[in-house]
Amino acid sequence: MTGAAPLPRPDALLLDLDGVLADLHGRRALASADDVAALAALRPLAVVTSCPLRLAEAVLARYGFRAHVRALVVAEDGPGKPDPFPVRLALQRLGAQSAWMLGDNPSDVQAAVAAGVVALAIAPRGIGAEAHAARLRAAGAVRLLPDVAALRGLLAADGPRGPDPTRQDA
Repeated sequence: MTGAAPLPRPDALLLDLDGVLADLHGRRALASADDVAALAALRPLAVVTSCPLRLAEAVLARYGFRAHVRALVVAEDGPGKPDPFPVRLALQRLGAQSAWMLGDNPSDVQAAVAAGVVALAIAPRGIGAEAHAARLRAAGAVRLLPDVAALRGLLAADGPRGPDPTRQDA
């Protein structure tokens, strides 16, 4: 990420559930509760998922994430990604004007871009990773990150909390 243009400072952070916070098929956490707590201490946090409410709540509780999530947008709330509706709803529920969204597939990125938030994606690994990374970039991902923990470093590099109206970076 050295030499990459600075990102506009977010009012909030939006995370996808499956593929970002947890692997639902593998039944394991992909992020640590400590990392999620640290992010929530820096910015209001929402989870935007295509999962039904009952599954999303169970997964967030199982891995210790729920207490740190201020807003949850699920399948029952309306049109799903790549429609921008769930991202806009998360912003509304958080009372935020801007956000960074971390997803793992092109529909997450497309929803973020269409909603006007900064689209970040988990860097793919394994067979087909290069092609998947190209699809994420083509959809509008401005950065590919190794994991949720990398958001902490990105926020630290970005500076203190809150928007800076004098900053003009894109």
